[in-house]
Amino acid sequence: MFATDFLFDGNQASDFDLIIGSFDSEVETATGGEIEFNTVKTPNKNTFDFYGAEFNTILTWNFSVIKNPYTHNHGDLYFDQYEESQIAKWLLRTDGYKWFRFLQDGYEDIFYRVQVNMKPHQVWGKTVGFDLEVKSNCGYGFTEKKIRRYTLNSNNPIKLNINCDILDYILPCVSVTGSGDFYISNDSDILQNKSIDQSTQLFNVSNVVVMDSDTDQITGVLPQNFNWYFLRLVDGVNVITTNSENDISVEIVYREPRRVIV
Repeated sequence: MFATDFLFDGNQASDFDLIIGSFDSEVETATGGEIEFNTVKTPNKNTFDFYGAEFNTILTWNFSVIKNPYTHNHGDLYFDQYEESQIAKWLLRTDGYKWFRFLQDGYEDIFYRVQVNMKPHQVWGKTVGFDLEVKSNCGYGFTEKKIRRYTLNSNNPIKLNINCDILDYILPCVSVTGSGDFYISNDSDILQNKSIDQSTQLFNVSNVVVMDSDTDQITGVLPQNFNWYFLRLVDGVNVITTNSENDISVEIVYREPRRVIV
């Protein structure tokens, strides 16, 4: 990590006149994010059989923040209780993971969902900075939020190209504006599409329907008017089709996973 600034929940460290620093002249690298193979040794064989792999450790960073020495004189580098309270209110959150990004050249598009713990670093009873432990919610990062808008009908499919570092589904938030009964199918999803009767089916649509595939939540239509197959995206070209002869406005919001560790 070569960054001196970071973004957390919409605010930068520099907004509080802070920079990333260290009290032992060395900033630790990130830990975690290893892939764990699920293997079983077959009796009477010397080899192991592969049964899958998972990210079973999260990414963790440990670093410190201090007042920017270029904007403060030596006697003003300590924190008082009001400054400590302001920083704690920003970083110490009890309302879930927040988006985090190191402001480092070449890595501007890498975000992580994290929680932060901090403790004051004191010298002679005075706080000179804060030691932070930043924990991600998984073993990799994500791009910035991508928003794609399309007009979809039975003669006009959507072709959406996805570049994913992790061989897993992307679970987008999809907003649909249309009317009547229709399906929406990602024909590139071989395990969930119209050919095997597992496409997204909507009935009696008259409002904007919002489907959050990540949380399995839907608004804008009664539960009985939805078959509870949420749209998923796969790596590569996604061909999304419908049987609606009328135009459907579709907005797809997602982030692509990135196996990049700052």
